[in-house]
Amino acid sequence: MKLLFCDNSLKQLINFRGEVIRHFLAKGCEVVLVAPGSEIEIPFTGKIRHYAPELKRSGMNPMKDFSYFRFLSRVYKEESPDLVFHYTIKPNIYGSLAARLNSIKSISVITGLGYAFYHSDLRSIIARTLYRFAMRFPCRILVLNDENRRIVIERHIADPDRLILLNGGEGIDIQYFK
Repeated sequence: MKLLFCDNSLKQLINFRGEVIRHFLAKGCEVVLVAPGSEIEIPFTGKIRHYAPELKRSGMNPMKDFSYFRFLSRVYKEESPDLVFHYTIKPNIYGSLAARLNSIKSISVITGLGYAFYHSDLRSIIARTLYRFAMRFPCRILVLNDENRRIVIERHIADPDRLILLNGGEGIDIQYFK
């Protein structure tokens, strides 16, 4: 099985999802990481590859976002993973669209809703609209707390039947992050 993990930071992907990635590698899965941060050393062994797209996490340049979407679409087509996990807003939006375009199953993980859901400026409205559209495509949407789940349902961001609340978190090593 080939799994792809897409995040907006390689450092965060390794720090917060490292145990999950190690688990899948130990099970013999092939793992592909897609996240900016080529200067970070990848501390895993096994069948693993990394792609480092250009991405400004908080930028709102439509041309750069479209370039990021095209990058993801090319990687997804080339790698053809069995399942993609998306983390954070831009991977959740553009990655979900790229996965759909390439007929690949995906799961979006909403780790927090951030600026776009607590403000009413044009930037936030655009982000919420894109999120609402893109969240139609993942087979499941994981949320890490009840507040995010409530907001996602109230604002009609995603179908409640595809939402899964991870009460105990997503596998972060809490001993390491005391």
